[in-house]
Amino acid sequence: MDGEMQEDWPDLGMVAVRRDAAGPPLSVKFTLTGTALVTQDYTTSNTTDILIPDGEKEAWVTFGAVTDALKEPTEKIIVTLLPDAAYTVASLIQEKSVTLTIADDVGLPGAKEAARFLTQAAFGPNADSTADTDIIPQNVQTVMSMGFSKWIDDQFKKPVGTIQPYLDYMRRSKREVYSHHKVESWWRRVMGVGTAYPGAPVLPADPLRQRIGFALSEIFVISDGLDELSVYPTGMANYYDMLLKGSFGNFRTLLFNVSMHPCMGVYLSHMMNRKADPDYGTFPDENYAREVMQLFTIGLWELNPDGTRRLDGNNQPIPTYDNGDITEFAKVFTGLSFGDPKAQDFWSARSYFTAPMKPWDEEHDLGAKTLLNGVTLPARVASDPDKGTATMADVNAAIDCLFNHPNTGPFICKQLIQRLITSNPSPAYVQRVSSAFANNGSGVRGDMKAVIRAILLDDEARNPAMLFSTSFGRLKEPYLRTVNLARAFNARSSSGQFRLSGLQELLFQQPLSAPSVFNFFRPGYSPAGPVSDAGMVAPEFQILNAISAISIPNYFYRMPRDGFSRWGQGNSANEVRANLAVEFSLYNDIPALLRRLDMVMTGGTLPPEQHQLIREAVEAIDDDMWDWKKERIYLAFYLIAASPEAAVHH
Repeated sequence: MDGEMQEDWPDLGMVAVRRDAAGPPLSVKFTLTGTALVTQDYTTSNTTDILIPDGEKEAWVTFGAVTDALKEPTEKIIVTLLPDAAYTVASLIQEKSVTLTIADDVGLPGAKEAARFLTQAAFGPNADSTADTDIIPQNVQTVMSMGFSKWIDDQFKKPVGTIQPYLDYMRRSKREVYSHHKVESWWRRVMGVGTAYPGAPVLPADPLRQRIGFALSEIFVISDGLDELSVYPTGMANYYDMLLKGSFGNFRTLLFNVSMHPCMGVYLSHMMNRKADPDYGTFPDENYAREVMQLFTIGLWELNPDGTRRLDGNNQPIPTYDNGDITEFAKVFTGLSFGDPKAQDFWSARSYFTAPMKPWDEEHDLGAKTLLNGVTLPARVASDPDKGTATMADVNAAIDCLFNHPNTGPFICKQLIQRLITSNPSPAYVQRVSSAFANNGSGVRGDMKAVIRAILLDDEARNPAMLFSTSFGRLKEPYLRTVNLARAFNARSSSGQFRLSGLQELLFQQPLSAPSVFNFFRPGYSPAGPVSDAGMVAPEFQILNAISAISIPNYFYRMPRDGFSRWGQGNSANEVRANLAVEFSLYNDIPALLRRLDMVMTGGTLPPEQHQLIREAVEAIDDDMWDWKKERIYLAFYLIAASPEAAVHH
C-alpha cells in the first residue's frame, strides 16, 4: 500500500486487495470511512468493491487527492474489507483494514516531491536513521521542512568540500599519491564524510555544490586519459576544486580560471603555446582557441535567448565563428607557461599543477587581434621587466568577449538544465534561465547562484504535471545512480576508505576520466529510434551499449552481496558495503520492505504493477533456499535498482 497523499501532488494513493492464490474472477467488497469524504476530498477508482481478474492474485484500488482552498488537518480514508460467502477475510485487523492520509497543501513539499528535488539538486535520498520509525530519509525531511528555496539558500552558505586536501595529507604522510586517490577523495565528499582526511576539520556536507561541480566537470572537461595528466593527480584534484569553488560564483571568473589552469593548459595544449615564428614556419596551437568557443561558451551556431538556432535569410543556421576566428583566439592564448614561482622566464618553469599558468610577454603574440562581434584588441607592448602584462590584457579581453557573447547564456544554461533536470528542456525554460544568466535581478551577468536557482525552481522543473510528460526527464548517469545507491544505504568500509576507482570499466564513467574533451556523451546525442524520430535528444544514452547494458545491472546485482568495490582491493577492510540492517529486519514483511526501498531508490515512483511483480518474486524465496532471509533483501534491492524507474528520472 502507498497510503500518503498530498493535495498539491498528483501521486495516487494505492491499496492492494490480495488473495492467497490465483483463481477465477473474484469480486471483493469493502467500505470507505474516515474523516475524508469521497468526491469532496478525494476521488477513487472503486467505492464499494473491486474485481480481481481471472488468473490474478491481486487488484488495486486507487485514490486521488482533491485540491481545495480550505485549511484543514490531515484527513483519513479507512478501507475495510467486508466478509462474503465467496471468500474469507483475514482475521488480523492490519490485513483487513488500512488507512490512507491526505495532507493539506501547506506550501511545503511532501516526501516524494522532496525526494524528486534531491535527485535533481543533489544525489537523491540518503539513508534514514535506524532509530527513525518512518520510511522518509532525513535529508528528504529536511527539504520538506525548509522548502526548496530555503534549502538552496542554506546550501549556498556551506563551506566548500574540496578534494585536494586528502592528496596533500597523503604526501605529508610520506605516501605515494596515485590517480585513484583523487577518486577516493571525490567519493568522500559526495558521500558527505565530514573530514577530508583523518584529523582534518569537520565540514558539513555540501551536496548541491558537489552536484554542480560534477556537472561543470562534464562541460569543462579534462581527463586523466591523457598520460601527462594521469601522473599529476594532485593537480587534477586542484582543477576539480576550482570548479567546486566556482560553482556558486560568477561564470566570468570560472571561465577565466578554467582557461588559466595548467591542467587545462596541458589537456588542450595552450600550455607553453608560442607566438608564430615565420622563420621556422611555426604557428600557435589552436586547440584551446577552438574548444573554448565550441564547448565552453558559445557553441557552433548562433542562438536565440531560448537556445534555438538563429537562421539567416535562406533559413539556414548561422555559424558563430570560422577558422579565422580560431586563429585570432589562438594568438591570445600564447605566452602562458607553468606557474612555477621560481621560474625566471618562459622556458625555465617546472611542471607546476597547483597554481594558475604564468604569462610571459616574450612568447606572446603582441600584434593586434580581431575577435568576435567586432571586438578588436590593439597591439600590445611587452612589459619590462617581463610581468606578462600584455599577455593578461589579451587573455582578459578574450574572456570578456566570450563571456558577453549573447550565445554564452543559453548555451551553458541549457547544458546545466540537461545535467540536472531534463534532456529536452523547452525553449521557454532555457530562456528563463538564460535571462537569469544575463541579469541576476541586480544587473549582474553570469551569477551562478541566480542560474542555479532559476534551473531548480523553474515551473518546468517543479511542476508535478511533468511527471507524466513523455518528453521530460533524463536517463540517470550510471555513476550518479551508483552514488544514489551508496548514499541511500550509507555505504562505508570498515577502514573508512572509498576504494572505488575501478568502476569506470563497468559504468563507463569516472570523474575526470572522460574519453575525450566531448565528455562521456554529447549534449546533442540522440539514439536511433523513437527518441531520434521525435526530434529529441538523450545524451546519457551514448554510454548505453551492448556491454554497459549488461555490466551495469550485473554490478547492481552483486552490490548488496559483495559491496560497491569492483575488486576486493586486496583487503576486506576496504570493501565499501551498504548498510542493510533495517532491510534485513523486514525479510518477512515484503510490502513494508518495498515501500522503504521504493522511497530511497526511486523516490516513491514504482507503479503498482512493479510492486506486485517484485513482491511476488521476493516472496517466492522461502526457507528452502540457503540464507533465504538475506536473499529476499538482495533480490528486492536488485530488481528495484535495475528497474526503469531507478534508471530514468522525471
